[in-house]
Amino acid sequence: MIDKATLDAVLPLPELEERRDEVVAELKDEGFIITNFHSGGIFYTLLIVVLRIEREFKQFLRSFLNNAFVTHSSGVWLDLKAGDYSKKRKRAQKTQGLVTVSRLNTEEDAVKIEKGHVFKTQKDINGEELHFFVIESKVLQKGAQAVDVLVEAEMEGSRYNVPEGQITRSLTFLNGVDTITNGSDWITREGSDTEDDDGLRTRSLRSWAELAARPIEDTFINAAEGVAGVLFAQADCQHPRGQGTVDVIVTGTAGEATEGLLDAVREAVDKIAGPYDNILVRSSITVSQNIEVTITTTDVSSDEEIRGKVAFILTELLAVRKGRKFNELTRSDINHALRSGYSAATNVEIMAPAQDIKLDKDKVITLGTVTVAVRRE
Repeated sequence: MIDKATLDAVLPLPELEERRDEVVAELKDEGFIITNFHSGGIFYTLLIVVLRIEREFKQFLRSFLNNAFVTHSSGVWLDLKAGDYSKKRKRAQKTQGLVTVSRLNTEEDAVKIEKGHVFKTQKDINGEELHFFVIESKVLQKGAQAVDVLVEAEMEGSRYNVPEGQITRSLTFLNGVDTITNGSDWITREGSDTEDDDGLRTRSLRSWAELAARPIEDTFINAAEGVAGVLFAQADCQHPRGQGTVDVIVTGTAGEATEGLLDAVREAVDKIAGPYDNILVRSSITVSQNIEVTITTTDVSSDEEIRGKVAFILTELLAVRKGRKFNELTRSDINHALRSGYSAATNVEIMAPAQDIKLDKDKVITLGTVTVAVRRE
């Protein structure tokens, strides 16, 4: 948004009363034939109508001016301006992955899991659950202990990139099935949200790097971040594997990038690579971090409910999202998140991690086991 001082200098927008007094003074100085400028008069009413139209037109011009530049435009205006840089907003896509259905007794009859069957997560503290639809029919054959079923999220969005062991229920009963779960690498295609204005604006402005005679760091980053499912990309052009080598490190919307996403990035990067560039496209590496805290509270809720609230807050803190420092976790961040997110906490003691954590830039810290001790005042 262009700052108000600049807009006022280019297109001043005085208050209606101020503009009225200014126009009336000019008319009197010019010896205008009408002299009744009192409120309620016919001419006064017409004058106010004209001044309101003038004001609204100036407001439109100020809005138009603000959206005439990619650095300040937003929404659909930004989409139009990004087109001048041959860039389009990345659209949301649905998560796809494999849910494992298993049983203990392999001698039972085969179980057919039809296309359209629904698996879901347990309800969170807000009472919400996520649904996943089977997109390819599968059979848990007689004699087999488990089968992987390909599912797709009900809706678009990165919130469906759930961690391991979250999809554990079936909407309808499956006879002969004992366990439903999703593994650590269950995602085959990352779900993603529609690209926000900041992301599209950054990619558009970084287009100038594409004019370089040889690809530079920003060129590789722009090519990688233009792929749907890529949340963040880095380029190491300092010959990480020897002269002429470049590493492009990709963080997907679910953390570690799937092989399908890496293939899409490789295809995009190859289009802008130099003839002698040796480029390696690889995923960032997720590092699980356990957190142990003691919460002192006056809350009358049960210990289990309090633990659920704390776990939810920490999950949000370490969610893979843009704007977060993926390779850093400080104890002060944990304390602030818990104190601000759970107002009933009167004190927070952090046992793990014992100190602030800062890893290499290709690492992404994710939430491991959460241990919460509840202390009553």
